[in-house]
Amino acid sequence: MRIFLLFTLLFASCFGLNLNEAIALALKNSQRIQEEEFNVKKAQNTKRAQYGNFAPKLELRYSITQNTRVNGDIITTNLSDIHASYNLFNGLKDFYSLKRYESLESAQRYLSEATRQDIILLAKTLYIQILEARDNLAISTESIRLLELQRRQAEDFYLQGLKAKSDLLSVEVMLANAKVTQSNDKNTLQYALLSLQKLLNQNIALDSLESLRPQDLNALNFERAKLEDSMLHSRSEYLYLCALLDSLQYEKKIAQGAYLPKFDATFSRLWYSNDVSTLNRLGTNLQSQAKLSITWNVFNGLSDRYVIESKHFEILSAQSRLVDLKRELNLALDKALSDLNIAKEQYEVSKNAVSLAEESYKIVQNRYKQNIETSRELLNSEVALSQARLHFNQSEHRINLALANLERIVQDSLNKI
Repeated sequence: MRIFLLFTLLFASCFGLNLNEAIALALKNSQRIQEEEFNVKKAQNTKRAQYGNFAPKLELRYSITQNTRVNGDIITTNLSDIHASYNLFNGLKDFYSLKRYESLESAQRYLSEATRQDIILLAKTLYIQILEARDNLAISTESIRLLELQRRQAEDFYLQGLKAKSDLLSVEVMLANAKVTQSNDKNTLQYALLSLQKLLNQNIALDSLESLRPQDLNALNFERAKLEDSMLHSRSEYLYLCALLDSLQYEKKIAQGAYLPKFDATFSRLWYSNDVSTLNRLGTNLQSQAKLSITWNVFNGLSDRYVIESKHFEILSAQSRLVDLKRELNLALDKALSDLNIAKEQYEVSKNAVSLAEESYKIVQNRYKQNIETSRELLNSEVALSQARLHFNQSEHRINLALANLERIVQDSLNKI
């Protein structure tokens, strides 16, 4: 299995890395996820420890005592004891304690899943940011190529006396600005790439990252009611608080058990003798005792009452947190849907703008070559083209980011909703 996984990673690094592979690597190498998995195992064993409260208890005891009399005689006393006890009723404290730790285990599982979903979202975000930065760098590089071509044309016109030197200088200023933009794009790309490499714990070749396929905008229409229903049934943070609330309810019931009596049954057998012989010790002087005890706390200074009231207010506090979290999640859901709709609108507008800007640039460029248009018009046309391409690239990747955020909020596949 390890050899197969190693071959898979080598294949991905040589022939390309897609989004799903990046997510798998992020989950595999995350120390946060491992930490949460250990916490889940801890909660499991803490719950299992509660089963011991329902089992009988057995003790084997042996003691030997030597006493020296005044006349020098030594008396040896041997005591052997088997003691068994069983709690018949404890005010249901044991039962509710087990239920409490079951709820705490569930809460820890939800917390672990929330961490896992955060890692998935982070991997998606960094991956998309790298693709966007890579495309932005390609746009700025293409802008430099067009400006360098224009600079050569402007220089030829200036040497021929057809254009003023100011036209050449304007192009050179724009070229310098474009190179600054390209440098910033390189820096943004490098930072995003390093962040993803840290998350995946391995080096990544930029060219190995596979692009995401374009989204079908007509399929990106979701019913908010269905999204909210899925969110409240699947979102780990919400379910985590629900499980904590359940554990607090059981804590209150445990405290209420103090008003109920406690029944214990015990049985013991005792062997004793004044001889160190094992046969004599076990064969003589046998005593057996069976006992049923009832304990009922009639009054303890009202401390039980105040403990119960304390748990009641703790429950109310948790319920308030749950209501507040539900409001925050609904707000996040509304924002995610708004971001998605805006990105879709920007995509359609910028797609049309790119087509118009490309056509405009070709027309102005041909007229500039014929010395009909000024360099200023050509520069404006080139800037408009670069901006249109940049906005189109941003809107395309913002759709993917919005979908990633929306999927994290509802914590379910959007294809199922």
